[in-house]
Amino acid sequence: MLRTPWLVADIGGTNARFALARCDREGQLNSEIADRARSISIDQLQCFPAEDFETIGDAAYAYLKMVDCAPKVACFAVAGPVEGNDVTLTNSHWRIERDHLRSALCLDHFEIINDFYALAAGIDHLGDDAMLSVRAGIRDPAAPRLIIGPGTGLGQALIVPSRSGPVIVPTEGGHISFAPQTEKESAVFQFIAREHPRVSVERLLSGPGLENIYRALTALADAPQRSLQADDITVAAIAGTDPIAVEAVSMLCEILGWFTGNGVLATGAKGGVVLGGGILPKIRDLFLASAFEAHFLDKGRMRRFVEDVPVQLLTAEGAALYGAADVLDERIGVNS
Repeated sequence: MLRTPWLVADIGGTNARFALARCDREGQLNSEIADRARSISIDQLQCFPAEDFETIGDAAYAYLKMVDCAPKVACFAVAGPVEGNDVTLTNSHWRIERDHLRSALCLDHFEIINDFYALAAGIDHLGDDAMLSVRAGIRDPAAPRLIIGPGTGLGQALIVPSRSGPVIVPTEGGHISFAPQTEKESAVFQFIAREHPRVSVERLLSGPGLENIYRALTALADAPQRSLQADDITVAAIAGTDPIAVEAVSMLCEILGWFTGNGVLATGAKGGVVLGGGILPKIRDLFLASAFEAHFLDKGRMRRFVEDVPVQLLTAEGAALYGAADVLDERIGVNS
């Protein structure tokens, strides 16, 4: 049994979530994955706005002071590609220097992983009530599962079955080029392209992307420009007080359907799709009533390939924190 808790963190472009993780493996050393999943617990979860701290180390130090704990082992899941010892977050001013942060926090062992790697590693540690069915289907256990999530950015990962257990492959699929499907989407694309010569899908399927769509639709409607943040747009769309906000959210859901269906075609993800990220739970009712499924299925002669693929929406928080703890459990386990 782990006596000293591990420090786990989910570091996004907007917020940093910290928690203490404990993993009780006593009597379970020969257990199956499903049994091991029940052994991880997450406590003392706190969320800090990234803009309140100059560095990730400052945020982590503030958290540890708050919970009055000094873990010796940590795993941070960060929103960006993890290559080498230094990591720059894609949509944040923060940067991690692995050795410096390990020393500053007095850690004996420090792991840095991609946030969607952590999300993929964590989803099976959650209960059934953490998922909401978006569309029913027949999951193929021998096929990959696709994890996609629009938040501050657009994350993506695969869970690939293998004889030795699932293999998680983090990707940068959110940065593929956007291909508009309608005249209205083409007009939005052209508007965004004035500011970003290469328009990736993330320029639309994210919090900043929703703002881009809203600004573009406002310009197309020849309406007065309003500087609304993504949260303001979603609130207005839910309340129905701003027709352009309603249209912007609707377009985001439709493009997400197209992108997700294409992801299934590209990866063979008949194991199912899990939609994560911070945006969709906030607009859950609008999302479920949207044309997401129609666009997901709109694959011409390849429609049958995606028809049976189930899609679920992750509604619970903390999956990436469980995933970070799972990584530590796998890499250092009872030796910590």
